Amino acid sequence: MGIEERITNASPLELTVINYEILLANIDKALAAEAKSDKASYALDKARECIAALYMTLDMDIEFSQDLEGIYLFVNSVLIRADFERDKKVRSEELNHARNICAELLSSWQALLDDPDLEERLIAEAGGPQVYTGLTYGPDGQLTEYEDFDPDGGYKI
Repeated sequence: MGIEERITNASPLELTVINYEILLANIDKALAAEAKSDKASYALDKARECIAALYMTLDMDIEFSQDLEGIYLFVNSVLIRADFERDKKVRSEELNHARNICAELLSSWQALLDDPDLEERLIAEAGGPQVYTGLTYGPDGQLTEYEDFDPDGGYKI
């Protein structure tokens, strides 16, 4: 199954897992790229976009979300520092630190995803599924589409 199909058919929990996978893939790209290169900066920009997307899903009325907020802000600051770091060893240590934190979080979200009854319980507690659809039109009335270009291939959403 391709990433587009996987995203289209994903539950909110699966989307969270996918976002973490994309985040880790971009951190890995940054680790593999030469420091201060366009490839490294691009990968770190994409990783920070993933963090921002995860941050936007937080419900601050839930205590757990407040904990995640601090983690997301910390990881984002580490990614920013790594992007400006010239010392290869320090940069690698920072990126690996961010990667380890995100990998642990991914593991936790995957464990939730592996609980076969969790999604049904959550939907039942929320009063049923909520589905939102729509298209975006520009000022000229034409349908606008967005495609993310990644020069190294990767995910397009």
